[in-house]
Amino acid sequence: MGILRVILAISVVLLHSAIFIQPGSNLFGFTFTGGIVSIQVFFMISGFYMTMILDKKYVGKGSYKLFLSNRFLRLYPIYWTIALLTVIGSVLSYVTFGNWWILFPYARCYDFMTLKTLLFLLFTNVAIFGQDITLFLGMNTASGNMFFTSTFLSTDPAFFTFLLVPQAWTLGLELVFYLIAPFIVRRNISIIVVIIIGSLLIRGFTYLYFGSYDPWTFRFFPSELALFLLGTISYRMYRWLQENYFCKKGQYLIAIVFYTILIYFQFLPIKNVSSFHLISWSFYLLTCLSLPIVFQLSKSSRFDNRIGELSYPIYISHFLVILSIRPFIARYEFQAYAGELSILFTIITAYILIRVVSDPIDKIRQSRVKAALSEREHR
Repeated sequence: MGILRVILAISVVLLHSAIFIQPGSNLFGFTFTGGIVSIQVFFMISGFYMTMILDKKYVGKGSYKLFLSNRFLRLYPIYWTIALLTVIGSVLSYVTFGNWWILFPYARCYDFMTLKTLLFLLFTNVAIFGQDITLFLGMNTASGNMFFTSTFLSTDPAFFTFLLVPQAWTLGLELVFYLIAPFIVRRNISIIVVIIIGSLLIRGFTYLYFGSYDPWTFRFFPSELALFLLGTISYRMYRWLQENYFCKKGQYLIAIVFYTILIYFQFLPIKNVSSFHLISWSFYLLTCLSLPIVFQLSKSSRFDNRIGELSYPIYISHFLVILSIRPFIARYEFQAYAGELSILFTIITAYILIRVVSDPIDKIRQSRVKAALSEREHR
């Protein structure tokens, strides 16, 4: 599923390129699924993979601690690298141009920001936990205190602008899922279905009550839990597929249909919010049915696996890359190629992150799993 994950990551990059560099940014005319759908599908893929590794790798005594520590080793080193580069770049920008760049919200609000607010922001920027909560907060410019809001985009300053890596709010949700996944994904399928229904009911209630799609039904963990667990359902289907014959031609047909809709998603007839909900949730159900096939066909491909490793560093680094290249694109009038250039430089950055940061850490992660498996076999 490596190619799938990279397409989804590229779709998010194109969205932010269109917002921060040039409206209508695309990759040779394509924008794929857009930001919202891409992130929702990412949650499903996460649910699929976490259920799989909890089913196969992390079992027995001490597995919970090993699972969490290895997940943290997967996420934090690259995240901290990008966060540190953001701080360094902002300081250099101030020294050179007198502009705090990405740290500008801190410079603007530091004089009236309370210590409690500052400590919370420092904690969430380092620990990642709570970054999703910033999307439900505002800051009172008179008192400097935080407050809850149902419309975070209308607050001034927008509280999420204090995040060093703004797109990492999704990691906040991922981490919460990692904490509870070992206690849920191994449960009977009927229990998982009940939890999914409960999550969808919460999603519907918050949408009707607050009258806003974002953030309550898009970034609110109780609402998003349904997507993670649809990935769990998808993995259970994959296990069934392994135990039952399903012709290769049928598998290829499903994969072709799925990827075709994925690539041409932008051309589907989405005319209003209602049609968006209908089409996007139809696509989520199609994804749930297709992931077992996509994984079955690609799991043995070294190329697909290596490509898939780019998806996380692409996602984490792209915001910094886009803001870094924006002045040069404007100066040399390359706005017509904003999407392509954003993708190109983000992929280069992601590759460097893999070679310098991810690969060495991954060896540690794998050795810890092998040691745990070896210890279990000798008991």
